Amino acid sequence: MAQEKLFIGIDLNNERAMVSLFHEGMQEVETVSSVPGEEHYQIPAAVFCTGQGNYFYGDEALRRQDRTDGSFFSDLYLGSQIPDNVICRNMLVQFLRRLIRFRERYDLEHMDPYLAVTVPQITDDIVELFRYVQKELGFAPDHFRLMDYGESFFAHTYHQDPSIRMHDVALFDFQNDKIFSLILHTDGMGTVKRVTSERREWTVPGYLLDQPDGKDEFFANILREAFMKKIISGVYFIGDGFDGDWLRESLRVIGPNKRVFKGKNLYTRGACLAAYRNEVTEGWHYYYDCFYKLHGEISLKLLKNGEPYFLRLTQLGENWFAPTETYYLMYDEDPRLEVWVRVRERLNARIENCTLDYLPERDAGSIRLSVKAVPVSGTKVVLRVEDDGFGELFEPSGKVWEFPIVTG
Repeated sequence: MAQEKLFIGIDLNNERAMVSLFHEGMQEVETVSSVPGEEHYQIPAAVFCTGQGNYFYGDEALRRQDRTDGSFFSDLYLGSQIPDNVICRNMLVQFLRRLIRFRERYDLEHMDPYLAVTVPQITDDIVELFRYVQKELGFAPDHFRLMDYGESFFAHTYHQDPSIRMHDVALFDFQNDKIFSLILHTDGMGTVKRVTSERREWTVPGYLLDQPDGKDEFFANILREAFMKKIISGVYFIGDGFDGDWLRESLRVIGPNKRVFKGKNLYTRGACLAAYRNEVTEGWHYYYDCFYKLHGEISLKLLKNGEPYFLRLTQLGENWFAPTETYYLMYDEDPRLEVWVRVRERLNARIENCTLDYLPERDAGSIRLSVKAVPVSGTKVVLRVEDDGFGELFEPSGKVWEFPIVTG
């Protein structure tokens, strides 16, 4: 019997984290409270390590931060983005490992865990950081996903009542003096629909933060600007900045015909659902598109049993930093690899011929090649071909061919 799968979604930023759990036996995603019996979802991203090697996390770490019998670590997420900050990275791994252990509270240790982490934005430094984190946590590449808040917002929203996404859906996140918006838009009338998000950001003047009426008017103007020339059917308010009863003029601007929601655990729930949908695609008719998704896909045209056969090496819409498969081919005396490049929104494929020069001096039947597509961005892939030797008869020669291919 196949092992049941557990999907874990972690929302992480420099101040705090939240964690959610889901498996197919549950009716709803469960966001974990750090205090059993209470709705205390936000866990401070902090660790305190004693001289004896004992670790305390979140609120417990904050209560010990001034003690002299150990070391206090905060700013884990920001500090870990510096590659040589090994101590901070190790503390971040310890912190995430503690969050994953929340599954023990629900007696779910026996399930096969799939982890998705959502962060405010994706950069090359973030990608490099979480490649390290994934390996340190011991997750296989196909059991780990990284995404930004836009993608987790998409995954959450498109699992809700369809009336919410009848038109565009807006999210406003208010933290400290920053407000950013994400507006989801569904494109296309086909079976599988493409969803994109538009991101904007504003800074709230400091003198308005303690003036409810002034803050309300400032945010009402943001709404007018964000909604201009758009039809909005759902609105989400996220973040501590929306605490309190000050949304008056702003709600009048939103109007009576939109579904409005307020909360703080949307991103972690969305990450959890994104991990689930990456494994269970049946009945799922949407894909999220953004700058870190592959804008095209490449395939090799081969012969299989004498018939043309296309071997797809990358997939349109996948994260460019997601792992790709390595394939092994027998050399057929033709040094050219026929690569078919399909780019999003273009009808016809582009064909590129990649020539393998200076092949090993062996019979064609004893040359085996490993082939792997290595994306380096959403619009560029390097096709890497390597002489793999031939069993115990021939050692690999070390010959490598690399062909850059533009896919967008």
